[in-house]
Amino acid sequence: MPLFVSATTLARYRLRGGRWPVRMTGGGGWALDSGAFTALDTNNDNHPWHLHPDQFGGLVTRLAEEVGPPDFTAIQDWPCEPRVRSRTGMSVYDHQMLTIDNYLYLREQFPFIPWIPVLQGWLPQEYLACAQMYVDAGVDLAAAPLVGLGSVCRRASGAEIAAVVQTLAGLGYRLHGFGVALDGLRTIGHLLASADSLAWSATATEGRDNIRLPECEQERAHLGPCNNCMRWALRWREKVFDTLRSGGQPSHPGNSSTPGNAASRRRPRHRHSPLRPPGSGQLDLFAGLTLAASGGAS
Repeated sequence: MPLFVSATTLARYRLRGGRWPVRMTGGGGWALDSGAFTALDTNNDNHPWHLHPDQFGGLVTRLAEEVGPPDFTAIQDWPCEPRVRSRTGMSVYDHQMLTIDNYLYLREQFPFIPWIPVLQGWLPQEYLACAQMYVDAGVDLAAAPLVGLGSVCRRASGAEIAAVVQTLAGLGYRLHGFGVALDGLRTIGHLLASADSLAWSATATEGRDNIRLPECEQERAHLGPCNNCMRWALRWREKVFDTLRSGGQPSHPGNSSTPGNAASRRRPRHRHSPLRPPGSGQLDLFAGLTLAASGGAS
């Protein structure tokens, strides 16, 4: 079963010694999310997203060597949710520029890592403008194996996002939807190449009664609810497949601009993200880790 691991999860494991993740076996692929939303939304300066790109690239390189090559790795993108921008004090355009700059830098310095470009925005036209900004920077998104679609968590089922996704998919972009849960998959699942969601784990701990499968209770397979349980993950995976098999009706993009004629034509300034120099503990933040059995969005 594919595993999508967030750097947010990995950051919780700071023990030194022999608890570094071991090489994955069994044929299941894995991918890494930078945990950008959590890093910015919680103002956690020790989150690995805040590492200088050279150090973040080094972290991912070590993971790739020890665990096995990832199917793809998310960059240190800059989400555009209003509450995140209220913390940074920057505009959507600023976040888009920083996202593109980070992709260009990581791609140049660590070409052996399968980084994916990430489209960021909040309004439909902002996503299309971001796509144009990549084009202006010399990035052929249609040729990319995968293109991330950010800032859509909990709103992927909306008509505006569906219209944007249909437009981008129509341009030949193979899209990965970050944080697209079942409602979103019903609407845009047929337009995505892949998606991730932490809903399976969160659902197990929602409400007054935590989910604990009878088999797990009988076998005492683990303590507590099934939010990190393989049985529950596989059951949820079947629910996802059922949702995808049920299919969704394509939305109509209306008169949305495409990257060929988007209003924003400003060429990205190829600068480094204004990240702080690493603190004394950040260099060895990942000296020893245990790879959690749960994944999820940023």
